[in-house]
Amino acid sequence: MKRDSGWLGAYGVIAVVHLVTIAIGEPWSEAITKVLLMPALAIWVWLRGGPVTLLIALAASLVGDFLLQIDHLVPGMAAFGVAHVCYVLLFSQRTTQRSLVVVAGYGVLWVGVLALLWPDLGDVRIQVAAYSLLLIATAVTSAWNGWRSGVGGAVFLLSDALIGLELAGYDFGARPYLVMATYCAAQYLLASSLVAVGQPAEQDLERAA
Repeated sequence: MKRDSGWLGAYGVIAVVHLVTIAIGEPWSEAITKVLLMPALAIWVWLRGGPVTLLIALAASLVGDFLLQIDHLVPGMAAFGVAHVCYVLLFSQRTTQRSLVVVAGYGVLWVGVLALLWPDLGDVRIQVAAYSLLLIATAVTSAWNGWRSGVGGAVFLLSDALIGLELAGYDFGARPYLVMATYCAAQYLLASSLVAVGQPAEQDLERAA
């Protein structure tokens, strides 16, 4: 238990340090801390006996973090698209209640935000539309699984919406901090909602023995 808690604590510390690096504008420290986020969270998930599909989602997110950090937008979106497919599979398999109200609400939000940003997205309109549909699917299916995952899906949507604002030419000073703060919170909420009911990997091995 102490070892998996330590990795979760490391994730939190790395997230805080990363936000500080954004503030001081040191690109190397910012890049290094960003790519350390998902490995720390993934190790915690593994020690908690989390599902392989969740580990794949976090690995894809790591690839996406790296690609976005070096300004490879479309490949980065593709990597995060893989992560969202994994999340949708996980949450859709676990849900027992599928609310059409949630689908309708997020559907209206998707159409409204996309319509607002569409004229200014330029050459990445189609890619953003496709990716944002996967993002909405994560938000919907996570909302079907309870408050923790639902908040995680909504906050992930907010984080990427803030990136969309920048792509469309709408920027403000606090945006980079909000993007990463909401992203870190979202990944933790989604991951923890999928492993909270499981046993740590060490306990699983002891029981099997």
